[in-house]
Amino acid sequence: MLCTQNRKDKWLFIINFTAGRGRAGKKINELILYLNKYGFDYDIEVSKYAKHAIELARRAVEEGYEKIIAVGGDGTANEVINGIMQSGKAGNVTFGIIPEGAGNDFARVFTLSRKMKKAVQRLKCNKVINIDIGKVEDYYFLNSLGMGFDAVVAEYASKFKKINGFARYFLAILKALIRFTNYKAKIIIDGEEKEIDFTLFSVGNGQYCGGGIMLTPNAKVDDGLLDIGIVSGLTRRRLLKILPEALQGKHLHNEEVEMMSAEKFQIISDEKLPLYFDGEIPILKDCRNITIEILKSRIRFLA
Repeated sequence: MLCTQNRKDKWLFIINFTAGRGRAGKKINELILYLNKYGFDYDIEVSKYAKHAIELARRAVEEGYEKIIAVGGDGTANEVINGIMQSGKAGNVTFGIIPEGAGNDFARVFTLSRKMKKAVQRLKCNKVINIDIGKVEDYYFLNSLGMGFDAVVAEYASKFKKINGFARYFLAILKALIRFTNYKAKIIIDGEEKEIDFTLFSVGNGQYCGGGIMLTPNAKVDDGLLDIGIVSGLTRRRLLKILPEALQGKHLHNEEVEMMSAEKFQIISDEKLPLYFDGEIPILKDCRNITIEILKSRIRFLA
């Protein structure tokens, strides 16, 4: 139960107990130690099941909390952001992350430390910037969205509960190669239509996905644009050649790679397109007609 005192100046830490193979849950006592040491006035809530952090964050905003910190991975941060946005009062809230998940791709953008002491100290600095977030249907995403092969990889990665970091996604890549296929679709940007035949379709607000792969290496979280990387018509062999280059964002020179940016665009296909964002697999209303957009400077982030 959340504390009933005045919450405006309180910090709320929402912890995903199972994030990072239970790493986050094991660090609760350490978190409390440093919060007390550095003089935080705080409450803690533990996310107990899928989407629970959405409920906790939404309720917290409604009850007056203005500093909400997600303790977990990209999925935990995504749920907290969705709860904040669903409250309709995102402008009142400052959001932060203590990275304790499997991939921590959004945290990489800001080089957030996984050492609890440094993470808490950094929050105490209270350096706030305004960042953009993405939107698809009624969902919001902080970092990345993908369709095609990378979405299949994310689906498999979500099932590997005992492995963290890039190793988790590498095994998922090997598994996804069995289901390897290309997808036909039409992309509409600024009223212009283009037919595409893609292997993977990556949308980045941040630079990283998949435990550190830089599919959109030039993306910036505060430029009002989504970076789009379309990798077309690959064979398995070519995919395995390009992916290692993508680890360092050095894949852009390949002829199969096309980059663009947009505030809003639409993808239309005759087939259902596998899709993920921030490591999560959403249930969309329409997997054949998908509109994706950026919401500029929508979140106050503790960078």
